[in-house]
Amino acid sequence: MREQCQDLAIKINELDLDKTEHELVMKALEPLDANRKCFRMIGNVVVERTVAEVLPAVAKNKDQIDSTMNGMKEMMASKQKEADEFAAKHKITSGSAPAAKAATADEGSGAQGVLI
Repeated sequence: MREQCQDLAIKINELDLDKTEHELVMKALEPLDANRKCFRMIGNVVVERTVAEVLPAVAKNKDQIDSTMNGMKEMMASKQKEADEFAAKHKITSGSAPAAKAATADEGSGAQGVLI
């Protein structure tokens, strides 16, 4: 369950990078003349268009990325909650928790310094 949450988080980060790229393209295209020649890569093919044709398509793609990210965030939150409930029900702790408890136990036991 935790791996699924991590996979979703990675995918959300990738989509966030794509969204940022779309925003940069939109920002670069907005001040240009609408009839200016523009090239857009669709798959592995570069297609000649105008700024007026490309800008709405890029904006639409950015909006779709936003909605996909929101859906994935909701899915990740529900999976995280499900994993937390499962861990609490079966009294499962993560691997890092015992190490943290051991470190605090050493500090409180009056241990002397490190021998060299």
